[in-house]
Amino acid sequence: MSQSISFWRKIIYVAAIALLLFPLYFIGRPASRRDSGGGKLAQLRQEYGLAQANLGEIDPASESMKLATLGMRGVAANLLWQKAFEYKKKEEWDNFTATTRQITKLQPNYIMVWEFQAHNLSYNVSVEFDDYRHRYHWVKKGLSFLIEGTHHNRDNPRLLHYTGWITGQKIGRADEHVQFRQMFREDDDFHDELNQEVFVDNAVGYDGRPDNWLVSRLWYKRAERSVDEGAMWKGKSHLIGDDDPLRGKSPLIFHNDAPMSNINYASTIETEGILGETAQRAWIVADKGWMEFGKRLIPTTWGHVLRLGDLESAKKDIAQMRERFEEMTKGIREQIKEEKTAALTSEERDALNTPLDKMDEDTYPLYYDAMGKTSVSYAEIAERAPAAERDKAGRLASRMVDQETLAGRIVHYRSTINYDYWEMRCKAEQEKITVEARECIYKAEKEKEAANPEKARELYEEAWKKWAEVFEKYPRLKDDVESEDLVKSIRRYRRMLQAYDKDLPQDFILRDMLIGEEGFKDLYGDADGSVPEEGMKETIEKGDDEGPAAKTPAEPTPDAEPEPDAEPEPDAAPVLDATLKPVAAPEPDASPSP
Repeated sequence: MSQSISFWRKIIYVAAIALLLFPLYFIGRPASRRDSGGGKLAQLRQEYGLAQANLGEIDPASESMKLATLGMRGVAANLLWQKAFEYKKKEEWDNFTATTRQITKLQPNYIMVWEFQAHNLSYNVSVEFDDYRHRYHWVKKGLSFLIEGTHHNRDNPRLLHYTGWITGQKIGRADEHVQFRQMFREDDDFHDELNQEVFVDNAVGYDGRPDNWLVSRLWYKRAERSVDEGAMWKGKSHLIGDDDPLRGKSPLIFHNDAPMSNINYASTIETEGILGETAQRAWIVADKGWMEFGKRLIPTTWGHVLRLGDLESAKKDIAQMRERFEEMTKGIREQIKEEKTAALTSEERDALNTPLDKMDEDTYPLYYDAMGKTSVSYAEIAERAPAAERDKAGRLASRMVDQETLAGRIVHYRSTINYDYWEMRCKAEQEKITVEARECIYKAEKEKEAANPEKARELYEEAWKKWAEVFEKYPRLKDDVESEDLVKSIRRYRRMLQAYDKDLPQDFILRDMLIGEEGFKDLYGDADGSVPEEGMKETIEKGDDEGPAAKTPAEPTPDAEPEPDAEPEPDAAPVLDATLKPVAAPEPDASPSP
């Protein structure tokens, strides 16, 4: 009896399996040219663009490996990742590369595989080599790896953007960037490879050859097109949501990198000595790109879009609405504020009337509490508006709140990427006076290297005058990171003067930007206005790259004793005269005895 039951149970199981094959077939059958698009799963893959043919190229080896793992693809991928880390640790680069390739066969559509391993190749592996040529070779390997990833993940904006990032930032910012940029310009074979993806002939620099910054811009623009066309194809809005193609990357930073590539190119060629009209044209292009960026719709984390260039128009709209609102509600704001002030405690009123520079730790909390209690909102004012104007005032108050919120968010986003500074920088660098100022410094330093101090001094002093004019028109440039390069030039100028027993005058035309700078405190004091005691001179390091980033030796304390064989400092810095003449070395017996 038990055998009969077991037999019939097996028959039922086999029959159930056979019956289930029919719905499984209709659900999972692949699409073909002869039917209506395959089963339900195939139709869903086609609808949402998830089929391998939609995602990118179909690799037979990859498909075979995924099939051979029999559902253990995740385990196999983890083992390969561990092997890759081991090979990297042991510096077995060929094995590391081969293992990385195997990982991509198992996970061709996992974006982080391509990003992570490309970063490994271009950044971590490349620095293990001493020769910059070998380093450049591995940077290219990382780029080629990313390009292959874009084939398997067609038009994925993250991969396209990261390809542009390595092309620009790694080649253009590395310690070996001078050699890397030159090798990139001359690498015709790599240009042929890149031409299959982006048209590098549209990214030629001043010498008629592709420039890494301009090529990176082509990748960024292609990534932007991928985002825009993907949103249009899917019928989606620009709002950030679950279908965000950037997957965690800030849209603000994402769209900022393309115009910044033009700026980086213009700035870089100036440091390479390419000045005059060539640099001026580069800044004109950069300015145009920055203005276009300001007109672009940027998705925000608040669920709406904004344009960075709309700040002035938003402020103008707010001012006009405020003016109309004040006409409707004359005197109501002051009346409400008086009522709220009268309701404060005596301590809060006293704190509210205390000047900020005279407040202490007990007064501050009372002051801010009182400010909050006496603030008057547009809605409160609108509620007390005359009956005939109340509804209109309420709507206007709501619009003002929305517009002020938008303006505040534009300001926040602009400050995140330093939008105002780069806008001003692009304008300033196009000025003829700025171009001439940079040319004067460049020529002065060439004359200094050629041991022509008198000519170098004339060019330096002409440059300082021109920079003073630039700073008068664009004062914010003084606080810019780029001004550090100017400070370094002034530091080199001062060392040249000191070699001839001269020094900067107290009324130096760029004195304001040197106050508090290392190497100038002995002349112009610290940022707080303090000046070291007479005779206390700061040590000025030799070399051309001192500055805040490269620490100079600490100043001696006022009570420090001089070295036994140190020569006494002069009573005051000598005054500049018309010519620079070498100071004769003192006679052997002229040195003061210890």
